[in-house]
Amino acid sequence: MSFLDEISTLDPTELLMKLLGMLIILGSMLNKAPLFINILKTKSVAGMSSSAVYSECIMYANAAFYSYLQGNPFAAYGETLLITIQTVGVILLMWQYKVEPKVSAKERIIVTALFAVYFSVVFSIPAEKLYLLLSINMPVTIFSRGMQIMTYLKAKHTGTQSIITVIMNFTGSAIRVMTTINLVGFDIPMLAGYGISLLLNSIMISQFIIYKENTKKYMKELEAKKKE
Repeated sequence: MSFLDEISTLDPTELLMKLLGMLIILGSMLNKAPLFINILKTKSVAGMSSSAVYSECIMYANAAFYSYLQGNPFAAYGETLLITIQTVGVILLMWQYKVEPKVSAKERIIVTALFAVYFSVVFSIPAEKLYLLLSINMPVTIFSRGMQIMTYLKAKHTGTQSIITVIMNFTGSAIRVMTTINLVGFDIPMLAGYGISLLLNSIMISQFIIYKENTKKYMKELEAKKKE
């Protein structure tokens, strides 16, 4: 059966969900692009929480590996895999540009070793225990987003972070709730994780709005320091 023949056999709802799944995967390729641009332009990761970024990488990796090891279609988890890879890129930029305090060689070695242990453990989990990945993911998501929210709250600005990336995360979670129900079913661990992500990303979006003027002021000060 050709691709067009296969598409023609799908009911409209299923076709829409598959298209949304593919669109969100395509969109996820640019998820961190605005953040990358901000960091490279300013050579600063101001407003970024190290703990939030490390745990965010685990959060997306858990979601991606859970679906992959469950045998779910790529359309159901592709964006989480792509964002995992991009988050590793964010970590590398953070290691290079963070100055208060600077990321030590010891921290880099420890984090790299812990991630290596994580990957070895994930791929040795028995099939009947895979649910643990997403069970763990909920507190990891709360911790990751919570640490970033607290960082913004403490600084009273959002630094060089990108509201576009946060909006994309929010939109992706909303769409993923629909596509998960249609493509996978009522997988409660997956749906609960996306629901928590929706809530926490909405709080972060509100912080970008609330601290908009403070952020503009901070960015002007940062630019002035670079010129000194």
